[in-house]
Amino acid sequence: MLRVVLDTSVLVSAIISDGKSRELLRKGIANQFSIITSDLVLKELATVLHRPKFKTNENEINRIILALTRSAEIVSVKSKLEAVKKDPKDDMIIETAYDGNAEIIVTGDNHLLALQDFRGIRIVTVQSMLDLI
Repeated sequence: MLRVVLDTSVLVSAIISDGKSRELLRKGIANQFSIITSDLVLKELATVLHRPKFKTNENEINRIILALTRSAEIVSVKSKLEAVKKDPKDDMIIETAYDGNAEIIVTGDNHLLALQDFRGIRIVTVQSMLDLI
């Protein structure tokens, strides 16, 4: 089964709106591919969801994180990679994929998409991933 990291922007999009990101997340939850994540990604997701514009309360955020931990494989990130020169914060997505032996990263982030590939890990858009599965 494909091992896939969904970056934070894809997860946020899946949570707040009904669209392609949500469709992709549902397919992962339905075991059409394995969702790989890390505490780093989950922590960033919680931080982003706390922003006032998302209007999510602590209880909702905790439920979202719990649901993700139940349907994803959470990997321990040990690597310290410098893959995304223009936005080093994005390195945690690469590190999660690398340490989690993922084959694909799904993102809408242009800095990550510009790489296209990192050490054999393909970096694709949500639509490209939907086309793949």
